[in-house]
Amino acid sequence: MPSPIKYAGEIITADDWNSLTTRLVVQNNDQTITSSTTPTASEITFTPEPNAVYEYWLYISYSATINSGFFWEWDAPNALIASFSQAIEHPANSGTANTGQSVNFRRAAHTTNREAGGSDATSPPAQFHSAYDSGTFATDGTVNTITLMFAQASSHTDQTILRGGNQTRMLYRRIA
Repeated sequence: MPSPIKYAGEIITADDWNSLTTRLVVQNNDQTITSSTTPTASEITFTPEPNAVYEYWLYISYSATINSGFFWEWDAPNALIASFSQAIEHPANSGTANTGQSVNFRRAAHTTNREAGGSDATSPPAQFHSAYDSGTFATDGTVNTITLMFAQASSHTDQTILRGGNQTRMLYRRIA
């Protein structure tokens, strides 16, 4: 782990060392949505310090059908997000988790949904898929919680599942 830059006479504080620590947030439980494109709060949530910049890496595990798909966005009041994501294109083709699919690489705007497709033809979906989102959060002077929100990409009676049990996770650390 790199050391904070200090000069002769400066004192290293706990905040200096803590700013270098990578933190982990885990989705502990599966969350299932049907017939809804209204974003729902996940268990991926944290409260950053004000006037700070964080880098993050989000690893999403989800299951969805070709009818419902999956989308995610950030509820991040008073934070500016630079997000770079990749996921199976929605709607995807039916098949297994190993079936080749088109992939969407995005540099989504702050409030833009990120979509991902599913490969199951029937519900409940059994295939596990991955989507990735990484980038930075820059906070202003207020303290606010940042939460990963998710829903179906297309409203359908089929299930869309954000996978928990140590599968969906986010790593983050303060960089400025």
